[in-house]
Amino acid sequence: MSEAHRPPSEATDLASRMELGVDALDRGDAEGAALAFAAAVAGATPSDDRVLAERAAYGAAEALLRLERDDEAAEYLEIATNSADQELRFLALRRRAMEEVRRGDLAVALATYRQAEGSAPNSDARAEIASRIGWLTKETGGSSLRSQAAFRRARGVPTGAWVPRALVIATVAVSLLAQLYPPLAAKLVLLVPTEYNAGVLMNEPWRLVTVAFVHGGGSGNWQLLALHLGLNVIALDIAGQIVFRLYGVRRFISWYFIGVIGASLASGIWSGATFSTGASGGVFALFGIALGAEWAHKPLVERGMREALSRVGGILLINLAIGLTVGSIGGSIGVRIDNAAHIGGLVTGLILGVLIQPTRVESMRRRWTAAATSWRGGEVLVTLMLSALLLVLFANWFDLALWRDSLPF
Repeated sequence: MSEAHRPPSEATDLASRMELGVDALDRGDAEGAALAFAAAVAGATPSDDRVLAERAAYGAAEALLRLERDDEAAEYLEIATNSADQELRFLALRRRAMEEVRRGDLAVALATYRQAEGSAPNSDARAEIASRIGWLTKETGGSSLRSQAAFRRARGVPTGAWVPRALVIATVAVSLLAQLYPPLAAKLVLLVPTEYNAGVLMNEPWRLVTVAFVHGGGSGNWQLLALHLGLNVIALDIAGQIVFRLYGVRRFISWYFIGVIGASLASGIWSGATFSTGASGGVFALFGIALGAEWAHKPLVERGMREALSRVGGILLINLAIGLTVGSIGGSIGVRIDNAAHIGGLVTGLILGVLIQPTRVESMRRRWTAAATSWRGGEVLVTLMLSALLLVLFANWFDLALWRDSLPF
């Protein structure tokens, strides 16, 4: 039996037990991780690296919090909060404060956040904590001057935090304008080539993207528009915020449109419809990114966001099942659910999320290894290869659609 695969009780040194804990968290085995990290803490000797033992304590706390064994986690967090390592001390204090807020102990959480601010390792971390201090000061009835001072320290809002919501607003605005002015909608919807207009996308390739800004099926039915647009922008807002928090604004916006293109190509090749509208393909791509990141990289995020990520798979399966079984919404208007676009967007997003680790939050494995950042060259390679694949599909769109029509099902 190799060292890396021994049970926690058989691991012979601190580093081996740490590795067992990291592997268990990567597999989503919080129970096994808690046992391994706890064994690392209990088995640490005076000759062992003290900071490494304290990091094991933080790992045990993280695993126990995932198991909702908060009292046990608090003991290990206490070890980490007294660490001589500034970054570890900050992380442990912040984690403890988050749990105190969740329990409703706002005054206690405020004091803990103030401790964390003093240990913050960089300006971004200080800004994050200052914002929470400002909010908690207001919530606990503290001095408005102190609250304002904290918010001033927190002015370092993440660059582009407004972009996900701006995308939602732009989608709503263009959709309403296209509904009021049908000639605009006719220029934005995704038209599927036929033998009579096989070159339409070569001449008007913008339709691959603009399809995400048109809703309602072009029928002039305002009730259909409200339903289609409303469901899509709610999902877009949720998925957009998740991906922004995991990857940042540049990747969020570029990957959204890559996902829309992937969904459009899948729709044109496979759906068999004459035209398509809506942002749902891009939304599925964003959810695919989040799902892929959670499965492959186990990002370290607060409990609420982790719970949202855990539900993504179920939401996607339900939507795909509805698309496969229902087939259309309201038989009288004949608007079909474009499952091909949903699957195309989802696959495109999964490729990005699985192969590129989150850049704005740590993964558990990255915390215990020396890798501080993602492999930039790998990210570029993945993006270029995916873009090349989409370009090949675009160039052969019509032939692939004809091949699909020739299939016996």
